[in-house]
Amino acid sequence: MPNHPASLVASLRRLIQCTLLMTNMIAALFSKTDDQQEETIMSPLPKRYDPVAIEKEVLQFWEKDCTCQKTVESRLSGPKWSFLEGPPTTNGFMHAGHARGRAMKDAQIRYMTMMGYNVWRRGGWDMQGLPVELEVERSQGIADKGDIEKTLGMDVFVKKCKELVDYYLAGWVRDSVRLGLWLDFETAYQTRRDDYIEHVWHFLKMASEKGLLGRGYRVNPSCPRCVTAVSGHEVSQGYATKVDPSIYVKFPLYGRENEYLVVWTTTPFTLLSNEMVSVHPDFTYVRVKVGIEHWWLVENLVGTVMQKAGVEKFSIVDSCRGEEMLGWKYEHPFKAEVPFHSEHTEGYMHAVVVGEHVTVEDGTGLVHTAPGFGPDDFEVGVKYGVPVFCPVTKTGRFTEEVPLFQGKYVFDVNKDVPKMLRERGLLVHEETIEHEYPHCWRCDTPLIYLADSSQWFLKMIGVRDRLVEKNNQIQWTPEWAGTGRFGDWLANADDWCISRSRIWGTPLPVWVCEKCKHEVVIGSRDELKKRAGRLPKDFELHRPWVDAVVLKCEKCGGRMLREPFVTDCWLDSGMAHTASVDYLRDPSLFKTLFPYDFITEGVDQSRGWFYSLLYTSTVMHDSYPFKTCVSQGHVLDEKGGKMSKSKGNVVWMKDELDKVGADVFRLFMLSRSTPWSSMNYDPKEVEFTRKYLDILWNVFLFAETYMELDKFRFDEKRMRRGLRKADLEDRWLLSRVQTVLGEYHEHMGKYFYHQASRALIDFLSEDLSRVYIPLVKKRVWLDSEDPRKIMAYDVMYYTLQTLTRALSVFTPFLAEKLHRDFFTRFMDGLPGSINMTDMPRVEKKLLDKEMEATFEVLQELRSAASNARNKKGVKLRHPVARIMLVPVSDEVAARARSLAEVLRSDLNTREFEVHMTDVMAGFVRLIVKPNYKVLGPKYKSLMKDIVATLQQGDAAALRRELEKGSARIEVRGENIVLEPGDLEFEETMPDHLGLAHSKIGKVYVDMTRTRELEAEGLIRDVTRRVQVMRKELNLRVEQSIDLVVQFSEAESAELAKSVGGYLAGETRAAKIDILGPDARVKWKEHAFVKEWEIDDLKVKVGMSPISP
Repeated sequence: MPNHPASLVASLRRLIQCTLLMTNMIAALFSKTDDQQEETIMSPLPKRYDPVAIEKEVLQFWEKDCTCQKTVESRLSGPKWSFLEGPPTTNGFMHAGHARGRAMKDAQIRYMTMMGYNVWRRGGWDMQGLPVELEVERSQGIADKGDIEKTLGMDVFVKKCKELVDYYLAGWVRDSVRLGLWLDFETAYQTRRDDYIEHVWHFLKMASEKGLLGRGYRVNPSCPRCVTAVSGHEVSQGYATKVDPSIYVKFPLYGRENEYLVVWTTTPFTLLSNEMVSVHPDFTYVRVKVGIEHWWLVENLVGTVMQKAGVEKFSIVDSCRGEEMLGWKYEHPFKAEVPFHSEHTEGYMHAVVVGEHVTVEDGTGLVHTAPGFGPDDFEVGVKYGVPVFCPVTKTGRFTEEVPLFQGKYVFDVNKDVPKMLRERGLLVHEETIEHEYPHCWRCDTPLIYLADSSQWFLKMIGVRDRLVEKNNQIQWTPEWAGTGRFGDWLANADDWCISRSRIWGTPLPVWVCEKCKHEVVIGSRDELKKRAGRLPKDFELHRPWVDAVVLKCEKCGGRMLREPFVTDCWLDSGMAHTASVDYLRDPSLFKTLFPYDFITEGVDQSRGWFYSLLYTSTVMHDSYPFKTCVSQGHVLDEKGGKMSKSKGNVVWMKDELDKVGADVFRLFMLSRSTPWSSMNYDPKEVEFTRKYLDILWNVFLFAETYMELDKFRFDEKRMRRGLRKADLEDRWLLSRVQTVLGEYHEHMGKYFYHQASRALIDFLSEDLSRVYIPLVKKRVWLDSEDPRKIMAYDVMYYTLQTLTRALSVFTPFLAEKLHRDFFTRFMDGLPGSINMTDMPRVEKKLLDKEMEATFEVLQELRSAASNARNKKGVKLRHPVARIMLVPVSDEVAARARSLAEVLRSDLNTREFEVHMTDVMAGFVRLIVKPNYKVLGPKYKSLMKDIVATLQQGDAAALRRELEKGSARIEVRGENIVLEPGDLEFEETMPDHLGLAHSKIGKVYVDMTRTRELEAEGLIRDVTRRVQVMRKELNLRVEQSIDLVVQFSEAESAELAKSVGGYLAGETRAAKIDILGPDARVKWKEHAFVKEWEIDDLKVKVGMSPISP
């Protein structure tokens, strides 16, 4: 074995320390009881980060320890901070989109808790409504709503609904807990419970007393599959692309031969119910001569319509303003098929009317108007006093009022109507149009608009201005979600249709007298019991039990029956601000929480839950319900497509969490994009996020290994006392911690989770892992009491603890594992859970912006030197002769010189130099080439001469001219003007020299090879392979080995021998033999032998662990 006394002394010292450590640990094991051992001896960190295993371990600890409850109790004396849960609908399992939002909620709750707040965190579940009914129908083989009572009976159907939501509820709780969501699920509110429903009833009674609840005859969107009305904000959630017929039709003007009104529609079936044609009073309409016919349409669209109709020859022969057309009569094209049109011809029936709603964006400027099938049409019909004709059932089929199509589905009739019009010579043009059409947001059926006199509404008149006012007092993130998207919609929102012709939901608490039609709104169960006299023993506030309650009319003594509706399930969830805390029985808790500090849900909830909360809160409490709302974007599949069961691309959390882990999932979701932006769920990107946590884990393994070996105990006071004498990298890292922590708190305060998490992981991967750890690796092998080593430990511990606490809101499982198995091992007096520690604050005393600016120079130099090395194919672990900086300023020069010692080590160079003038400029040659793609098409015949001229010219002078804007060259007597994109410049230099440009200046790397440098580079390559083999054998860091290395080339073996001490020290080799190709090697019986290739060199390595 070569004589390397320095490395041997270091290795022997470590071996003695290791032996003493093992002896003490064994003694401790035999001198304590099992219980004492469990409390005292911490589990060493596993060698590989396994998120799923860690999370299951932590979940068991949390459950056994009641950690969440303890955490809540530890903050009871803090200031109150209230969170209102947007209740998930329990009609399916949690997918990635749900989980993204729940991760945001939990991150905010954990952050506020660790900031010292007493956080109100009650969970909630939306358990009623159409989605539940539809799934029960499918499970029971029920084709439509009408078969429910025939097949099951209403009471059995309701029982099935309850069973279904209980089934899904269990799955949601399971997945929420697995995700790490710390909400109060034990007392979570449920919208199906009687005490919750009573709050909805109480609100409706109050709304009625204020004149805001009423029945109306109007046109509502309706789902023919679900056989129920749909509210305006529900419509906005269900738009989908639909292909429809687009037809242009002639209506013959009464008493005017060959003269027609040309109208346009994308719903041909509604032409059967046409009653008027609307024009804009201020538009100019023209009479166009087409052959022997005359067509009326708006002037602006003549060219478009004629082109579509294939009419090449036409002329405008007359014009008038729209208001002049008022009262023109026309003949209905389906008068013979629809008796209603023969029976009603008076007034403005089958006449031209005027309306401001007419536009010239498409069509003909004459709008086919059917009051029974459109909100605008309905208002026009009311204005002109025509009867409303709606011969379609709620199932979307024609009634006997249209005998020809009785029982036929309206969208099927769309095919028949154009055919009939063509046969009658009234079809001008037919095509198809792809447009966004409203669909049922639950069953995806295209909606139809139908006139209905039975629906109940919450009115906007009298409350709209207050809603806008309250909305403006809310902090929206992003701002446009509230002031723009939601605010604009709110200012124009229609009355809210709250009645649904369904079963499983909150019964509408309105009873109507059969005789005198007197109405009464019931506000509570007690009021209902008082009016009814008594209620059955098993009575509950659901159908069919509520339907059976008959009241006596206080006006005439007649029977009062309940209106057969349930309410919009958005009204249920919209009462969460009050019902979730049982306000009616005890308002004291409500008063401490309301308005809630924070909510967050999907951006599409601006017309759903956000609206229902605001409406009910404004009416009931004259207040906005929440102070801050963060809108969430959607989660798409990896290609940017919408996730759906039919496509099979839904990411279900039950499976995904056990595949990638909750912490990885959470960090990916919260760091990938702004909270309100849609994002793709790409498994490759998720795996990339996992690498950040792998880096963190490896940093902890590094720290644990050496801290445990030296029996380190963290002492913060000691660290602060030693700062003045601390190494530059220690002071820099502590300052960077403060800076990053400041950024983190700033971003969390703005709910920018993406920037807060990125600040932490960028610090981890760049500052801590790539800069600090490599700089202190040599210090951890100093004597056990060396102050520089202890300072490195203290700084590492402080940094890791600060980082982990901040990161815990994003990765709670990993943080808890590290707290229990790392931090408590090296520091006494810590709480049992990281959740009961305080969130670290910025310590201004540790800030050193000058030092941070200096290390920015180091990082720039690092990047530039690496770039120069890569161009020449020289690895970082291979030492170079020197690195030279030509700085852009004196300040950069001073900072670089102050780091000279650090830089030599960090950049792996023998010498580091700073030169204010470019001493290497003479070695650099600038070559200029034409950009053939740009110049070729311009100067085809001159290109050879241009190339020759460029080669003979001064490339540097040419580049300087181009930097000013342009340059000129003369070719064959022609003056050619060149612009920056016309030429390409390349710097060439000798093979041993590399150059990279940086914002701090030019960085030269002198890679001149010497025997000494060759030897160091070679031995570092061998060292890396030996370390891999140590890891494969799972050896402890302090465990020594016997090592044999045989090279396939004698010269390489001789080089390696000259620096063998480095290999022995780095690999803990107590004995080392470095051999050439001719040596006969007898490998030990149990030696681990492996052959490696290093470039073209073969190296065989054999190692044998030495037992301590």
